[in-house]
Amino acid sequence: MEVALQHRSVVWHLERMVRWSEDLVTRGGRRNGDPTMGSARMEARKFGKSYSQLLEVMVEHAQMEERVVFPLLETAERGLCKAANEEHGRDLPVMNGIREDIKSIGVLDTGSHDYREALRNLSTRLKSLLERSKEHFQEEERDLLPLMEALELGKDQQLRVLEQCIDVMQGTHSHLFSFFVEGLLPREAMRYLDLIISCKEEKLVASMLRRIIE
Repeated sequence: MEVALQHRSVVWHLERMVRWSEDLVTRGGRRNGDPTMGSARMEARKFGKSYSQLLEVMVEHAQMEERVVFPLLETAERGLCKAANEEHGRDLPVMNGIREDIKSIGVLDTGSHDYREALRNLSTRLKSLLERSKEHFQEEERDLLPLMEALELGKDQQLRVLEQCIDVMQGTHSHLFSFFVEGLLPREAMRYLDLIISCKEEKLVASMLRRIIE
């Protein structure tokens, strides 16, 4: 199911952000010798942009579950998704807080004590978000997603659900698609595109492929 593939991409990007933050902490504001990153302040802006893209994907993913997947499961058994919904509510302020931390780092003097301390705190918060997200995704894939099959939806119903999921995640499936698919293996990316094709969304698939090629 596309939910699990989205989990894979989010975890990949979170792990990348954690590694990047650890590297920033190690260098403490010094350039890493990679000319494509530019100055320390330019790299901080790139870091912020990458996290903002990830945040948008994560928010859309949560909205998709809350608006489409969870209500469907709740029709079978009330309260089934209560814990998952509560975790979403708990994690959103943390995710937004990290974005604000990154903005704050961007105005500090690179290499200063405050700058290095802020980087260490940011790295710690990202690691915590990664671990909580992995645990949350594992719980969903173990306890909730298998129940979708137990609903025994017909093919037409399955297609409608998939279409609704795609519709909620418009950013992920348009300007963020090349970013999103970067976190998937090639075979996983093809599987994801096959799911979109099954909805007869030829124009959307063509747009997605163009974004990958570009």
